[in-house]
Amino acid sequence: MTTFEEVAALDSGVIQRLIDRADSWIRRATGRVFTEDADEYIRQDIQVASLMLVEYLWYWDNPEIRETTMGPYDGERLGSYSVGYKNLNQMEQAMPGEETGIKELDQILKSYRYKPSIGNIFRVSGPSRDEV
Repeated sequence: MTTFEEVAALDSGVIQRLIDRADSWIRRATGRVFTEDADEYIRQDIQVASLMLVEYLWYWDNPEIRETTMGPYDGERLGSYSVGYKNLNQMEQAMPGEETGIKELDQILKSYRYKPSIGNIFRVSGPSRDEV
């Protein structure tokens, strides 16, 4: 399912290690364990998240690929329009409120994060009077 030819060409053992790392990261990020008997939509979301994390981990594990992709540029200027590039050390950090910097992946992880609800364990519903 990957869009990177380099990732698709990896040895199955390397891909499995990346998948294991991605799945472990998802468990830690969400605080949940996803089993095979989970709802179909949940399985699809977790597969997409795992794929994105595999690509993400592969990309950041290969500094030469990052440098090739980013190039030696600091930025570009065309008239009054300019674009600045972050350096590679800054790019490894997600922006505030993000986990990975990949919007779809961050949304999947956030939606499946375990949210404990402390609720009606000792709640009293009101007075209980015997009315005659």
